[in-house]
Amino acid sequence: MPTARGLLVAGGGLVLCVAGALLGYRGVLLLGALALLAVAGASLSVLAGRPTRAGVRRRVPLARTAPGRAVTVRLTVADAGRGGPLRLRERVAAAGEEGGITLAPAAPAPSEAGRWEAAYRLEPSRRGVVELGPLHVERTDVLGLAAAGRPSGTVDRVLVHPRWRRLRTLPTGQASTPDSVRGGSRPGGLAFRSLRDYVPGDDVRHVHWRSTARSGRLLVREYSDTSDTRLTVLLDDRAADGRERLDATAEAAACVVATAALSRLPCDLVLASGPGVDGHAGLPAALDLLAAAVPAPDADLAAALRTLRAGTGGGAVVLVSDAPHESDLREFAALRDRFPRLVAAVVGPSRPDEVAGVTLVAARDAAEFGEVWDGAPWTR
Repeated sequence: MPTARGLLVAGGGLVLCVAGALLGYRGVLLLGALALLAVAGASLSVLAGRPTRAGVRRRVPLARTAPGRAVTVRLTVADAGRGGPLRLRERVAAAGEEGGITLAPAAPAPSEAGRWEAAYRLEPSRRGVVELGPLHVERTDVLGLAAAGRPSGTVDRVLVHPRWRRLRTLPTGQASTPDSVRGGSRPGGLAFRSLRDYVPGDDVRHVHWRSTARSGRLLVREYSDTSDTRLTVLLDDRAADGRERLDATAEAAACVVATAALSRLPCDLVLASGPGVDGHAGLPAALDLLAAAVPAPDADLAAALRTLRAGTGGGAVVLVSDAPHESDLREFAALRDRFPRLVAAVVGPSRPDEVAGVTLVAARDAAEFGEVWDGAPWTR
């Protein structure tokens, strides 16, 4: 098939042929005919030497990576046909966009005739799934007038995990500290955790009157159930404003899940759209799910909350969302009779009103989330 250069040459040759015939200039007519013959000859040549059963081996050293971390991908091509120069074009698809990387393979060594090597650096800038391949192997003529080839090889995936940082503590009586993976006291009872501001619905018997008198604010004791340290993270993947908002909430959810894993605390991860990972599957499985998450505008958050209610209950639930409605938080608060601790982590420009029974942690973006979480009254 003619390339862009070949089509340009063929078009120019056709114009010269027409002009030469109309004006009676044989030289111009002959020049145009030579241009057309050159493109036709190049097309026939590459068609005869095009690869028909090229073998492609792609070596990706890391199947999982993080934004900004480079991965060197190496390609080996065998049985690429005969003829002119070899051109490789690797398909790269990520975040709903598809592109390609054109490679100039190194000439094979005399001892490895018929084998070509190429490499490129993949450096994803955001969370997601990057698809590599198939590789389009083409033969071209010396002048680049025509090219012919076919897609070869398989499709490989690289999972780009969301960024995360370790949080200071989790809402289960478990602390994340450098010298201890677990905090709290002996299992099997209630342990005093901290003081926090009173919110409507708190038991007045837990009001700490001495601290209230000193601070001028109504403060209550915060307790942790050390016999039940289960944690569930529910990610609202509806992402009304698109993929960027979901990236921010996915990073916040990754912080909670990763902190739980480092604290040896089982943590279930559930998306509002349905997929989930059991807490015993390990951190890589949870980060894989977050990497593959895409905006699901039709996800039913209320149905996901009803599913949680129908489960075993107990422990704490962290709802991570970018812009929850008041009705969403009220339905979330209705889980209080099944789960002793409910935390709503909102990552977005708007801060919703507080709802009784739900601890609200609101940050403007993912970069601010860790500081806001660690600075919340219930974490001190």
